[in-house]
Amino acid sequence: MINRILSLIFLVVLLATVELSAQEELPNIPNADLIKGKAFVSYPDYSGSPWLNPNFQMGEIEFTDGMKVANIGLRYSSYRDDLVYYNTWLQAQIIVDKVSLKGFSIIGENGVKRVFRHQYFDNYENGDRYFEVLSDGEVSLLVYRKVNLETANLANVKRGMEYLPTYYYYMFSDKKGYVPLNITRNSLLSVFSPANQKLAKKLLRRNRVTVTDEVSFVLAWNLLKVNGIKAGY
Repeated sequence: MINRILSLIFLVVLLATVELSAQEELPNIPNADLIKGKAFVSYPDYSGSPWLNPNFQMGEIEFTDGMKVANIGLRYSSYRDDLVYYNTWLQAQIIVDKVSLKGFSIIGENGVKRVFRHQYFDNYENGDRYFEVLSDGEVSLLVYRKVNLETANLANVKRGMEYLPTYYYYMFSDKKGYVPLNITRNSLLSVFSPANQKLAKKLLRRNRVTVTDEVSFVLAWNLLKVNGIKAGY
């Protein structure tokens, strides 16, 4: 009888030791239980890229309640408007539940932080989207970095299909919503009152800023904002 009791005690201690050891071997994933999503399924292999950043880059996600998870590998699908993170424990790619996120940021290859915000788009083809914030403020400058899959009858195109980027730029405020913009000087000036347009032209000319692409457009936008010339739409 005593031997049986001792055997049972030994078995309980052994099982407890094994369980403790197993727990210690599990990887420590801070806030991993907060990230809700589904498994990512690879896209068809065509020409071009469906990704804004094909390789995983370190980033941070922020939930709608303000909770943040940092130092995780992220990549953004411009094709499906999905954020994908790499779960090191499962060794799997997971599409993060968009509704749960306020936004996210990615550190680009040049070391510059790129910020994306989850907003509801109430214009044509409305729905929840991720917008990259090019300039933040009471009136923000946003871009929706969309990639479309299109047919192309070219010799160098895989299987007759190609992922092609088509970016959409907007001026946004809570009062007026989304105002579409083109990356041109005239489109930039059009969002200002006639009086402010004169000031804007003078300031751009004095600083030798010529709007030719996205980078110069954002430069011009921020120059006018810093100098107190506000969009008056």
